[in-house]
Amino acid sequence: MGLTSSLFVGLTGMKTNEFRMDVIGNNIANVNTYGYKSQRATFESTFSQTFSFGSPPASGSGGTNPRQVGTGVGVASVDRDFTGGAPETTGVGTDLAIEGEGLFVLLKSDGSRVYTRDGNFQFNSENYLVSSDGFYLRGYGIDDGFNIIEGSMTNIRIGLGEITTATKSTKANFTGNLNSEGSPGVARPKFFSQELTDAGGVPSGATLLTDLEEASNPGTSLFQDGDIVTASSIRKGGAVIGAADLEVTATTTLDDFMSWTQGVLGISDDSDLKDLTGETVPYDVPGVTLADDGLGNYYIQIIGNIGEDSNFAFGGNTAASGSDGFSTVSPSSAATPSATKPFTFTDQNDDDTVLGESVRTSFDGYDSLGTPISISVTMVMETQNDTGTTWRWFAESPDDMSSPVDRNLGTGTIKFNSNGQFIQATGETISISRTGTGADTPQTVTLDFSGMYGNASVNGNSTMTLLSQDGFESGTLSDFAVGTDGIITGAFTNGLSRTLGQVVLATFRNYGGLIATGDNVYQPGPNAGTPTIKAPQDLGAGTVRSAALELSNVDLSREFINLIVSSTGFSASSRVIQTSDQLLTELMAMMR
Repeated sequence: MGLTSSLFVGLTGMKTNEFRMDVIGNNIANVNTYGYKSQRATFESTFSQTFSFGSPPASGSGGTNPRQVGTGVGVASVDRDFTGGAPETTGVGTDLAIEGEGLFVLLKSDGSRVYTRDGNFQFNSENYLVSSDGFYLRGYGIDDGFNIIEGSMTNIRIGLGEITTATKSTKANFTGNLNSEGSPGVARPKFFSQELTDAGGVPSGATLLTDLEEASNPGTSLFQDGDIVTASSIRKGGAVIGAADLEVTATTTLDDFMSWTQGVLGISDDSDLKDLTGETVPYDVPGVTLADDGLGNYYIQIIGNIGEDSNFAFGGNTAASGSDGFSTVSPSSAATPSATKPFTFTDQNDDDTVLGESVRTSFDGYDSLGTPISISVTMVMETQNDTGTTWRWFAESPDDMSSPVDRNLGTGTIKFNSNGQFIQATGETISISRTGTGADTPQTVTLDFSGMYGNASVNGNSTMTLLSQDGFESGTLSDFAVGTDGIITGAFTNGLSRTLGQVVLATFRNYGGLIATGDNVYQPGPNAGTPTIKAPQDLGAGTVRSAALELSNVDLSREFINLIVSSTGFSASSRVIQTSDQLLTELMAMMR
């Protein structure tokens, strides 16, 4: 080798240290780049000129080692450090950081996938989450039931202010204490109308309403074709039941009116209720019927269900009393129609009648469209003996859309043992018709009475209240959060929470094989392996932290040290060239 060889050796030292300084400079420049992974340059010696391979030990000789002179240094590799950077809390819900292995999956405009650790995402004008360069964040979508569809990736979209949802009620839980010292019901509310007749003198269920007359005023029909009969301000157990209308036509019969009335009043005629005390006389049967007193006098009979809270109050029974009870409007009779009272109902029970210890509560459930449904539940003590008490419940709703009208939703019993503990309930599932509303129909709701007790009450009153129900009114997506498992949960204005999607992560066998393509993203290189798409926390994938960003993992103190070392190496290599140049100068001087 000659002096010129040392010149080139020094040159390789300068070039490699310069290259390393480029890597260090890039690391320092990206010290504040979110998700940036630092790099390092490693060196290796280049081809060595061999003068002797050496010799083995022999007789009289201990052997010799090889004689080689290196020709410089080269860059062996540029490695990327994929250890995690520290998370920085930002408070921005769209910012995401990964703790552990994995990269976010992005979709570019050309349809290609790229990967990044930079979780700085924002909403675009269509409420899609995109990176700073407009690449779509990918993840799992949801079906119509807000269930995650795994295995099929889509662009993550969070429709704030757009998505509206409701949940229908399927279960209602009650709590309270039903007073065991109360009295079982031994009678039912009974109301009779005034005496009625028709043109033939003997009315029946088939009598047309337009032929129905008051016995005290024969010849004058109580109804005309086109009349609207309104049931309003009728009280049941002290609460006003919902109003309802019946249109009278030329074919409407008294049976039609009585069936409509029974439905409006929510009277249950379940077969279990037909025989209250072993009697089978007609007036012991709940319902609305035409009865006679055996003397040729006919009247409408209303028999309600047992319980003080099943009793009715029809208000005034004259036209002057307003529209309480049943009123009739004849639109064709005058320019300004006035309401009249077709019936006068008289309470047949006296103050000593025992209707039974009872309590009533009401609550709002919701159908599949989020429309409120008013449901009331009445509890009445039915039996009382040494083994405990049995209570009967009645459920009704003015929002049931059955035709003809039937506000009674069902009835059943609750049994308590002698310690007041709940034993069992029957018939707990009620059905509500939502025909004509556009909602799912029929809607079934299970009434859970297991939280009720049957002990003596301190104040002598039964109590009952709704503990919870699982329905929600219509609500709009107002906020969201991303969990550590990547699941995006939306919060709606009605208090409902629903899954909106899931952010996924891509893992690689060799992260060092990824190729940085700019824009703070990577694409798989030949030595990276095939990306595996996983849910966060699944099979080695890391977790997702919301409202945070991963900082660069560049260690400035180490970079500054490496900068000094590289600078020293560069200077030393330049000294080799300078010294070689001086020696060559001296050699040239010898020739003069």
